[in-house]
Amino acid sequence: MNSDRLLLIPASLGLVAFVWILRKRLLVRARGVEVDARCYDREWRGQGGGPTFLLSFRTADGIKMTCSATESEVPPGTRTGGTVKVRYDPAAPGRVETVITSRRPLWKRGDLIGLMVFEAAVLAYILG
Repeated sequence: MNSDRLLLIPASLGLVAFVWILRKRLLVRARGVEVDARCYDREWRGQGGGPTFLLSFRTADGIKMTCSATESEVPPGTRTGGTVKVRYDPAAPGRVETVITSRRPLWKRGDLIGLMVFEAAVLAYILG
């Protein structure tokens, strides 16, 4: 099998991941319900890493859900016991983002930018 064809595998997987993440973000933006989530704990990463905020909220059906957010995804000064506004998709409550994250333009999203750079590099190699 040609090695250039083998490179299409990671390019295809990267494209699927990009579409999957973009779809999730667009669904939360389009039909998301905004609720208050309570910060019930903070986990600290290794050396030099910021905290991960653990959030819990209830859906309109009364189901308790949890999610996590990084320091850049919550308002400054968020502490354990504080509240953070989140948006979740009622059709799939596991799709949840903080309001700060959901309002951020898609072109400012690090995960999407990283996938696009990866896709461009692989495709440039294959086509070049």
